[in-house]
Amino acid sequence: MPPTTELTDPDVGYPATDPMPPGRQKRRFRSLLIGGASVTFAIIVAGGVVVASRQSDEPAAAELAGNLFAAGPAGSGDGRQLELNGVAAMGATVVIAGGEDADSGYRTGFFLSKDAGRTFARAQVRTAKGEPPVAGEIPRHLAAGPGGWLALGDRVGGTVVWTSPDGAAWTRQPDATASLAFGPRDRVADVAWTGNGFTAVGQTSDKGDFTDASPVVWLSRDGRSWERRAGWRLHPPTGGTLALTDVASVKNAIVVRGESSIKPYDVTWRSTDAGNTWQAFAVPGKSRKPELAFAATATTMLAVRQDGSRATTYTSPDGVRWTTAAKIDVPGFRRLLRLTATSQAAVAAIGTDSGIQLVRSTDGRSWQPAGTTADGAEVRDAAAAADNTVVVGADTAHGGTGALLAVRDKAGKDVPTGIPSTTGSGKVVDALGTADGRVVAVGGANGEATVWTSADGATWRRVQDKEKALAGQGRQRLTGVTPGFAGWLAVGSSGRTPGRPLVVTSADGESWRRADGAAAFQPNGTNPLIARGAAAGPDGYVIVGEDGFGAGTWWSPDLKTWERGIPAGEDNLVGTPTTRRWMHSVTNGMFGFVAAGGVTDPDAYGGVFVRRPTVWISPDGRKWSLVRLPIPAGVNEGWLPHIASHDDVLVTAGTAVTGNGTGTAAFGYVSVDGGRSWQPISLPVVAGEQSSVTAMAATPRGFVVAGTVGRPGDVVIWTSADGRSWKPEQPRGTGMSGPGDQRLTAFTTVDGELVGVGSTATGQGDEPTVWRRPLSSDETGTP
Repeated sequence: MPPTTELTDPDVGYPATDPMPPGRQKRRFRSLLIGGASVTFAIIVAGGVVVASRQSDEPAAAELAGNLFAAGPAGSGDGRQLELNGVAAMGATVVIAGGEDADSGYRTGFFLSKDAGRTFARAQVRTAKGEPPVAGEIPRHLAAGPGGWLALGDRVGGTVVWTSPDGAAWTRQPDATASLAFGPRDRVADVAWTGNGFTAVGQTSDKGDFTDASPVVWLSRDGRSWERRAGWRLHPPTGGTLALTDVASVKNAIVVRGESSIKPYDVTWRSTDAGNTWQAFAVPGKSRKPELAFAATATTMLAVRQDGSRATTYTSPDGVRWTTAAKIDVPGFRRLLRLTATSQAAVAAIGTDSGIQLVRSTDGRSWQPAGTTADGAEVRDAAAAADNTVVVGADTAHGGTGALLAVRDKAGKDVPTGIPSTTGSGKVVDALGTADGRVVAVGGANGEATVWTSADGATWRRVQDKEKALAGQGRQRLTGVTPGFAGWLAVGSSGRTPGRPLVVTSADGESWRRADGAAAFQPNGTNPLIARGAAAGPDGYVIVGEDGFGAGTWWSPDLKTWERGIPAGEDNLVGTPTTRRWMHSVTNGMFGFVAAGGVTDPDAYGGVFVRRPTVWISPDGRKWSLVRLPIPAGVNEGWLPHIASHDDVLVTAGTAVTGNGTGTAAFGYVSVDGGRSWQPISLPVVAGEQSSVTAMAATPRGFVVAGTVGRPGDVVIWTSADGRSWKPEQPRGTGMSGPGDQRLTAFTTVDGELVGVGSTATGQGDEPTVWRRPLSSDETGTP
């Protein structure tokens, strides 16, 4: 659950100087006020010009910028992590579902083999309109049958459905269809072809935290339209919670299995009328804890129950009559990890003292060794394909975080195979800062934190990391940057465990040193520390982010010494699993510092676990007071990743969840008294369009907010002279509109131009973009 994942951005993360001369001090303060605000996707506008309120003779232009922002030297990590979640097979045809988790977002991937897993090619994925799919959607479960192929997965606010007639071409089905059956508080656990269509099972939660889990069954004939069957139809046991985990089918009988929090721990039902009615039944044996698993071949249903140092297999031709069939007894048996089946055979993955042992059976009455995988690997799915066995998951051995793909032949020997190389630049630009004629951009490339500099915003040069400040264990990424009187500060995330902030400083923007070795940045036990944004002012520098379940803040007067922020009230910063706090951005002005983020409210909507917009106020960057903002009408939940200020006026904005949990809308607030009081603002879009906020900036005469409209999203820009009334504009062209998700994530002004950076991304690839628009010197104009 966010805050580590934004509502609109699938970015997954789990971080005394001498007095200045009087004249210079005033100039510096103005520069800091304009250029010091940095947010998760920070945007800074500096200089004494504002965006023209009229159209300039020179049009705005955008360009793909993969070549402008150079990556690190050859041989460094690529910053991408392949994820393989599901596999299904029909005969020798195999499909694997997963994706690529990169700095620039998550890209869905389906991989097809027609030779039982010996070779794989990337399958085509399109929307129902024939466009490339958006990034950030993760397929989890696969099923195949005579009626086609189906994948179910996750997206922000709900479930995603993909269908394919042959496994080679996949269609991402519209949300409007899926959301009729799959709600935002549903979890799908398994899906299978069940004779006349597909059946999926899982759980739902009214509260949102699944402490009140109840079962759900979904039915579909074609994978496109779905019918939801509430759990009461199964007549679940009274009391406790219940989640459905397995579904299988044989001879038109559908069998589902659930895990109950009270006895009996394993609960099973059977339907012979395509899910209209259900009858409870029991598999032989007793459960001391949830330990039963189901799968079915074309002719036999199998139930496997763990029994001490081995497992017992039960078989049934119809889901009614069950026979004790065989023992699964392998040396060093620890536990049954996974049971799956295709029409040809069942595969069981057994955790042993020496690794994972695969065993295979066509009838459940005898099991043959089918190979092994390394100790520490995580098996997420397996499938029998002709004589081969295909296993997918995660390779966690020896600290690894890569994907597991293992293909074993009939004798259990390794079959060499591989997934096609991924696409996309692997580069992301998150934040910009401007001071003293230098523009600094920060982000990630090749799995390392990266800094680029420019004098004009048109040509960029990657700084040489001579001090090795930007590299480290795991993926490194910078998400915020700010200039100040003592130099530059950039913050982000480190790949270390538990999470640690990445904090680097520079006197000139070229040579960077690590600063996160200070005691203030050391985690308390296993609590992760995450740095999100930074700002600077006359009183010093502030970093905001997360400290375990609470909000985290750090303050420094000079970039040399650091101390942790403290709460003005007992629960202002400290959070719990149900009352989380997080800060994502911070700004500075005559009022001091104000940070924006959110809290979770377990008491909203009668106990539903939702996110609420929140700001924190500090006069000096050290002591913080929490202020909850009222949720706008028509909004279910939302929080605030962005904030900017000009004089005593502050604007904060984010993306809200609307409707039944599948819609999104840009929303925000304005304060004209330094954060003491707040009023909602309207960021208008075409009626019915979904919208989001991706960036924000303050200019000397107003504010600029960037966002997206539609899904996939095109760029929209809102401008305001006073922070209260806003005018929308939709730029067109490369990187601003068209197939895929387009977004601007940072702004600055250089030589009379507004320069923006962002990205254009689809489910197949991504690339940074640069957008430029002339500015007006008329300071009385509107931004």
